[in-house]
Amino acid sequence: MAARTGYGKALGMEAHLSLLRLYTEWGVDFAMADLPRAARAPQETALRLPHIPHTDTASAPARRPAALPQAGKAAPRRPASARTPAGAPVAAGDSLEQARQIAAKADTLDALLAAMNRFDACPLRTTATHTVAPRGPLNAPLLFIGDAPDADEDRSGQVFSGRCGAALDEMLAPLPLARDTLALAPALPWRPPGGRPPSDLEQRLCRPFLERAISLLAPQRIILCGRLATHMLLGADTTPPRRQWLSFEQPGQPARPVLAMRHPLQLQASATARREIWQALMMVMQSLRTES
Repeated sequence: MAARTGYGKALGMEAHLSLLRLYTEWGVDFAMADLPRAARAPQETALRLPHIPHTDTASAPARRPAALPQAGKAAPRRPASARTPAGAPVAAGDSLEQARQIAAKADTLDALLAAMNRFDACPLRTTATHTVAPRGPLNAPLLFIGDAPDADEDRSGQVFSGRCGAALDEMLAPLPLARDTLALAPALPWRPPGGRPPSDLEQRLCRPFLERAISLLAPQRIILCGRLATHMLLGADTTPPRRQWLSFEQPGQPARPVLAMRHPLQLQASATARREIWQALMMVMQSLRTES
């Protein structure tokens, strides 16, 4: 009987661990409440509204009109959630043009970060914890563009931090490339909810900020880490050849060599992934030596 009880406890522990692994795969990284909620309980299905006592309109005092702002004083701004609630429909044409205009006016990386923080036409901004901005020295030999921010990057606001940063350091360890000499940027400045793939509209709304970051950083070469960065910069219909430099052009900017490769997190995926990453890095080093 005792053995059977121990066996049952082991099964219960394994079920809990399996559920935690499933939550991790789904991107569930925080709890909505301290206690579990019975989602199918009948008493929870109806929306509970506060009780409002009935008031006779004839005897109710007249409401005073809201005071107008005085001359010379600006009206108080509504919070971002009130101006653009998450999930509100977005006018694609107007929003895309707004993103292009705001990004084009940024003349420094700090100005670009401020522009992204006040751009409320993309629903991702209202759900993300932090805006993850590009960083690094100007005219760096390489610009690494990663994926959409993960949970670590969203919490810290720093690109290539947490697991991604550790994977990048592991990838660069055998090479004579100091991390502080490289420029880094995310494909998107905001993490999609739960780590889901960004929609086509969300990618188009974020692309002007990525392109402006490239113009401001002015790197010698661009490394696209993963599928999202490749689609963001080269187009969703583009399938770049393996281990081959392409050219990325912007108006008023010199053409820059671009190389698409696997994301650093895929170092742990398989031996094939590690071999392909190493071959791509050897191409990068050979290109840098040739230029120098």
